[in-house]
Amino acid sequence: MLNRNKAMIHTPILIDLTYLYSLTDGDKSFEQLLLTGTVADVDSKINGFKQSWEVKDPEGIRKNAHSLISLSAIAGMPQVVDWSRKIDEAFADGEFHPELSVLADNIIVGWPAAQTQLNLLIADN
Repeated sequence: MLNRNKAMIHTPILIDLTYLYSLTDGDKSFEQLLLTGTVADVDSKINGFKQSWEVKDPEGIRKNAHSLISLSAIAGMPQVVDWSRKIDEAFADGEFHPELSVLADNIIVGWPAAQTQLNLLIADN
């Protein structure tokens, strides 16, 4: 189970769409299309990641974390890229790593606010 200690301070997920803009070359409709699909994919992977974490399934954790690396890059979440990469690498041994629960919490707890911010950016385009 995730650590939900109220004293724990989570690192908020910051949004930086520089990479997305480099992919779309200023095409606003392509940006919106790509970002909309990516946000939906990130949401799905984070839900899978959360479920895998709760049941301590190393294979599921690694699979979802691995997918989050590229998806988070497109969605402009470099912290999630970094956290997911660390989790992906650690779980390669097939073991559960509770010492990474702070990173998992940052991803899971930070996602709703990041998703809201990204959805606002999509709506503004």
